[in-house]
Amino acid sequence: MNTQIRPLESGDYPKFFHYLNAQLEENGKNGNPLFQPISRKMTFFPPEKEAAFVAGLSKSQGQSGWRSAWVICSEEGVIMGHVDLRGHNDSAIKHRALLGMGVSRHFRRQGLATKLLEFACGWANENKPLEWIDIEVLAVNQPAVALYLKNGFEKNCEILDLYRIDDAPESVIRLAKNIG
Repeated sequence: MNTQIRPLESGDYPKFFHYLNAQLEENGKNGNPLFQPISRKMTFFPPEKEAAFVAGLSKSQGQSGWRSAWVICSEEGVIMGHVDLRGHNDSAIKHRALLGMGVSRHFRRQGLATKLLEFACGWANENKPLEWIDIEVLAVNQPAVALYLKNGFEKNCEILDLYRIDDAPESVIRLAKNIG
């Protein structure tokens, strides 16, 4: 399969948010783990979340609320997966970025997640002052936890009962990778 990771561009936004919404339709349903800390009934990103995502992309690294995002597409232009890095809001944490990532269910188990992680880590390594990549994963999403551990992330902690999703307690695992 010939695929390329490239920056998310403004012309991609409609199909990108369609791709994200398709993933949300699977969040905690039909044998899929809960991977977003939102109700299983929520099947689309609210307009304010979309707007915040796009606003972050217009900011330069180091500015409060910055975000960089990339997609991996099929030869036909179908978004197969994405990865994004965003800055922490605290100015004392400019040496760290938060990771977000996903792969469409139609393209899982093909090594795309590892490619996306390697790409994001390489980008972060080239863009100082970044030295760490952080991620927060719902503890029930063991496939994601295993993926990050396999790719050099270390578990920092587990926060029990951080979220209440559909009236049930959900714990979170925080992981980090030193790329500096």
